[in-house]
Amino acid sequence: MRTFVIGGTGFIGYRLVRLLVARGSLVTSMDTNPGARSFADLGGQVTSVRGDVTDFDEVMGAMAAAKPDRVVNLAYLIGDHAPHAALKLNILGMDNCFEAGRLLGVAHIVYAGSFAPNGKQSHYGDRAVTEDDPCTANISTPSTRS
Repeated sequence: MRTFVIGGTGFIGYRLVRLLVARGSLVTSMDTNPGARSFADLGGQVTSVRGDVTDFDEVMGAMAAAKPDRVVNLAYLIGDHAPHAALKLNILGMDNCFEAGRLLGVAHIVYAGSFAPNGKQSHYGDRAVTEDDPCTANISTPSTRS
């Protein structure tokens, strides 16, 4: 199995790449800063390439060279960032990932989510959040008056 991980040297990506290799996958890690983390100890199981998810040609070229069976996109900005930068990375970058995968016939594309759309786990108790749950991140608890 060959896996292409966008954002492979980030907080989640670095750990995911190692987990995928432990499970027998050959991994290509694409990141704007591929030298941020080293995968040298994993030998030939990981190839690190520089690429910007907001540049379609870079995504397409790196993904085509990797010939992945699956793609994981972990490049995403959350929190207080300049709106233009967040839009470019989150929307255009995701679109570039999906389009390159579609054109190359990649069977599986995965992307990470966060608590941002659904709010904190405390809204749901101990059960897992599902796609059928309401988005509560922007819902405030009504105040009570005495």
